[in-house]
Amino acid sequence: MFLTPRWIASHLFAASMIVAFVGAGLWQVERLGERQDENDLVELRMGVAEAYETLLAVDSDELEFRRIVVEGSFDATAEILIANRSDEGTPGFWQWTNFVTTSGDDLLVNRGFVTRAVVLETEGVPPLADARPTTGVVTIEGLLRRGLDGGRVATNGDQLSRPDALQAVEILGLSPSLDASLYIELDAQDPPRATPIPRPVPPPDLRDGPHLSYAFQWFTFALIGAIGYAAILLRIRRGDQARGDVPHGIEASA
Repeated sequence: MFLTPRWIASHLFAASMIVAFVGAGLWQVERLGERQDENDLVELRMGVAEAYETLLAVDSDELEFRRIVVEGSFDATAEILIANRSDEGTPGFWQWTNFVTTSGDDLLVNRGFVTRAVVLETEGVPPLADARPTTGVVTIEGLLRRGLDGGRVATNGDQLSRPDALQAVEILGLSPSLDASLYIELDAQDPPRATPIPRPVPPPDLRDGPHLSYAFQWFTFALIGAIGYAAILLRIRRGDQARGDVPHGIEASA
């Protein structure tokens, strides 16, 4: 009775849905493995701080997430704000400042997060001047991060819509020896800064993410679908038997 064209189409549809659910679950398991591999690589690169001079000899594709330590001084005249940033739900900006190494090279440094209120110098909030960089020679340490393409420049030229390091370098007129698409996410400096702003950007999130729970959900959907569809077929068959629609000979042979 379940081999009519209508029922065959129903079986194929149910099977395709179950296969799709299983496939989605397997894809999430694969994404989990990729995420774990990426996290292991980031954690390895973050482990030891390397001198700027050493990193100049490293291939550009292997620089992101490496911890860098370099001596020089901040150039407060070469700064740009990166818009559309947030910190614990508070809107604001990243403050990028040029850092001139002792050898004279330029490096973009993300000194941290400043709230929108600070930038707009809202009444009762310290103005952006209080977030000026430390003067004199300092040693900084942080993570090398790769910028994102497609940043739009504000009309006044002091803001970018995205952390586009290449555009920032061009706007500020810098000449970095390191890959210009990279910037430093500042962790610490010596001597330490005198003000609490800008706030340091949190380190990369190295958790596994929701992939395992998503995989479990998809596999659960597949199991529910398989059991549910089988239960529906069994209920229909029993209902037909109770009404006498299924000959006893067929039932026995089944």
